Amino acid sequence: MSLKEEYKKDLLEDLRYSVSKFDTQVLTIASGAIAISLTFIKEIVPIKYAVAEWLFLLALMCFIICLTLGFISHYLSIKKISESIDKIDENRIEEITSEEWIPKINLGMVIILPLGILLLTSYSLINMKHYKEISNKPKRTITIEGTKIHKNGK
Repeated sequence: MSLKEEYKKDLLEDLRYSVSKFDTQVLTIASGAIAISLTFIKEIVPIKYAVAEWLFLLALMCFIICLTLGFISHYLSIKKISESIDKIDENRIEEITSEEWIPKINLGMVIILPLGILLLTSYSLINMKHYKEISNKPKRTITIEGTKIHKNGK
C-alpha cells in the first residue's frame, strides 16, 4: 500500500470516527439534559413551586449552545476530511491544511457544558431547599360555613 493510499485510509477512518462521535455526543448531551430537567420539574420540585427559573433557562441555553457548537464542529470536521480526501485523489497533498475553527469551538464546548451543568445543579439545589421550606410550613385551617379550607401559612 502506498503512502497516499495509507493516508487516505487514515482520513476515511477519521471521518467515520467523527461521524460516530457526533451522533454519540448529540444523543448523550441532549437526552441527559432533557431527562434531568424534565425529571426534576415533574418528580422533585413541580414547576409551580419553582424559584430562580432564570437559572434553569440559562442552563438549557448552555446545553442548546453546546449542542449547536458540537454540531458545527463535527460538520466542519467532516467537511475538512472530505476536502482532504479529494485533494489526495487529485495529488494535491501539499494543499491539505487543518481546520482552524474546530479547536476554538471545542474549547467553547469545554467551557459551556460545565457551566450549564453548574447552572442546572444550582437551580436544582435552590429549588429543593425552597420546596422543602414551603412544604414544612404549618397549614392553617379556616372554617367557612361548615367547610374546612386549608391554606398555607406565611
